[in-house]
Amino acid sequence: MKINEIAKATGLSQKAIRLYENKGLICVSRTESGYRNYSEEDVTILKTVKLLRSAGVSISDIKLYFFGVLNIEDIMNRRKTEIEKESGINSEKYRICEEICANRNLENEAFNYFSSDKKPRERGKFAVGIDLGTTTISVIVYDLNRKRQIESYTIPHDSRVRSDIFSEQSIEKIVRKAEKLLYHIIDYYEGIVGIGLSGQMHGIVYINAAGEAVSELINWQDKRADQRIFAGKSACERIALITGERIYTGYGLATHYYNLSVGLVPENVVKLCGAADYFGMKICGLKAPVIHISTAASFGLFDLKKNEFKKDKLLLLGISEEILPDVTKENFIIGKCRGIPVSVALGDNQTSFLGAVKENSDSLLINIGTGSQVSAVSDYREVSGETQIRPFIGDKYLICGAALCGGYAYAMLEKFFRSYVVSSGMPEVSQYNTLNALAEKAYESGEIGLNVNVSFFGQRGAPDTKGAIKEIDGQNFTPGALALGVLKGMCEELYELYEGFREKKTKITASGGAVKKNKLLRKLLEEHFGMPVGLNAVDEDAAMGAALFSALAAGIIGYDNGFSEYIKYEEENDNDK
Repeated sequence: MKINEIAKATGLSQKAIRLYENKGLICVSRTESGYRNYSEEDVTILKTVKLLRSAGVSISDIKLYFFGVLNIEDIMNRRKTEIEKESGINSEKYRICEEICANRNLENEAFNYFSSDKKPRERGKFAVGIDLGTTTISVIVYDLNRKRQIESYTIPHDSRVRSDIFSEQSIEKIVRKAEKLLYHIIDYYEGIVGIGLSGQMHGIVYINAAGEAVSELINWQDKRADQRIFAGKSACERIALITGERIYTGYGLATHYYNLSVGLVPENVVKLCGAADYFGMKICGLKAPVIHISTAASFGLFDLKKNEFKKDKLLLLGISEEILPDVTKENFIIGKCRGIPVSVALGDNQTSFLGAVKENSDSLLINIGTGSQVSAVSDYREVSGETQIRPFIGDKYLICGAALCGGYAYAMLEKFFRSYVVSSGMPEVSQYNTLNALAEKAYESGEIGLNVNVSFFGQRGAPDTKGAIKEIDGQNFTPGALALGVLKGMCEELYELYEGFREKKTKITASGGAVKKNKLLRKLLEEHFGMPVGLNAVDEDAAMGAALFSALAAGIIGYDNGFSEYIKYEEENDNDK
């Protein structure tokens, strides 16, 4: 069947058919003379693609569905949630999703088509990066020859087990989904030279002698170490009293100290490690973890000068050093997954910096997503207050200030107005575009906006801190002034953290969903910091940084003041795309 015939049979344009072929959604045979020869199977698959695209499903999600990484229920549930926020349940796309959910024959068509002998293969020199986030798993594929990101996937892992004071996630569910996604990539790409890992910091998993998890992932949002169970004192306060060291709730060793004190440590535990470290063990078939200093330091009670845990302090707390994993500061290969070198997992702050900032000598990284962070490369020095110093790579460190609420402050505002819209009898749709327009109008008209303190989740050093809205009068209490005030409050919170840095920079690299989607927020950052803002052009900074670090650890590329050769900003031309 020729391309004009399959176009007629499917109702797709020839351009669309070629695009789907290039993206690996169909595997077309060719005649002896080199012409494409489409089959009836190709017609069936292309009709499925057309149907899913009509519901707004992304090409990357369709690809994951065809290769069995996601099922149709996963995709439709996520898409319906997105559509509800975008245009409401009465929209045409929502109706299409409902029809697809009812049509169960889709399940087997693609799987039969993409049998093992028919899977496409792309050849080259690739680095793969995986970031195990709090709510999602992100994977990118970077083409080292063409110096560009060619594939980006983000899927929810839906792993929440508890979300009260005890914040726990199913580590096995995260691992299963991440493995499925990784193995799809390995099957599809020939010439992968490195697999890099990153993940949420601070949280811990307990593992046994066989290298299996014997607990859930207790993540960075956990609040158990703030509970006053020690004669009116919390675990964090008691650690400070006994050791003179201040660590925060959600940090791995604060969590472990609480568990140890109340009998919650499983009996057969031999080690603890982070989520990305455990995933690395699983895909490499290891029984014991080796963790990078960036992860080790995030647990607390870690000596940055000596690059080791403060064992004397741990002894005072009754914590055995035997439970601690081995720590490395090297660009270390922990093992191999299907013959591919896997680098030691880095913390997500470190990989985000590696994947976003071209040259670190003069750049400040501001990441605004659910939370927010401001970071800069530094030599080692003592810090105080809310400012933290974290290990980076080589002999460098990151000075970092992290806000617990950050971008979620604007999400809270959107949720507030959306609930009002629903209560007034209108469809539940996203209010972000309206809020952005109101904030922009308030800004352009010269309104100052309300004074909003966005510490709605407290601060690391002062967990009882509350947010506030101030300076309300009869003229400025408007939705636009409130939206503008929240955006300014997010910027001000980060600027106050930056004021604690000794290292002063001249430009900002901005990343994260909140700052990429909001032009006014970028403008406000420029005004607050007095620096130009450049927008990182890649998807998923942390996964990108992990991919490049894996190529560095494997000896394929070098690192000199940044991966400047491999990172692009939005204003730059990329003629290869």
